[in-house]
Amino acid sequence: MKRNRTRALGAVAALAGGVALLTACGQGIAAPEQGGNALTGQAGQPGGAAQEQVAACSADDVDVTLTPQPGRPGVLLLTAVNSSQEACTVDGWADLKPLDMTGSVIDVPTEQVEVPGAPTATRLEPGETAFAGVQLELGSKEDPNVRVATGFSASMPGGEGTTNAHIASPSNAGGYPEFPVTAVQIGSFQPTGQGVTVF
Repeated sequence: MKRNRTRALGAVAALAGGVALLTACGQGIAAPEQGGNALTGQAGQPGGAAQEQVAACSADDVDVTLTPQPGRPGVLLLTAVNSSQEACTVDGWADLKPLDMTGSVIDVPTEQVEVPGAPTATRLEPGETAFAGVQLELGSKEDPNVRVATGFSASMPGGEGTTNAHIASPSNAGGYPEFPVTAVQIGSFQPTGQGVTVF
């Protein structure tokens, strides 16, 4: 009788131990699964998320100004200010065309150059500015083969439309600007004006 009772107690103990072992094993399987979910969650944090895509600035988004550089005939600083209510991106070169007094395009050789270097993709928040340099090869107004530009149209890289560029003149300058242009070099857009007019 005692032997049977001892066997019964042993069986109960073994059964309890097995249940405890199974429970521990079950918890051991769940832990890596939870860890996997945690890692998946980390991948979805801002550090792993794709950056917000911002459209290229269009001609309607910006105010373009050309400022002649003192003592450097034909060298202009081009600025494009984001005048819209949304951020946009500038990456590349402006398309700049000289215009005569009638607003007609003057067809001259135009080259995009890496001055001061390759273009720098720049996100422009409202009110912010992108910079580029422009060098005009100038001829003589007396040359019948040279047409005189009194304005410029501009379009933005990857953006739609064109806009008339404002030409900034010294306060003591009379009349309107005239550029007997024979060729145009356009520098790359940059986030600062440093070095952009070094042709």
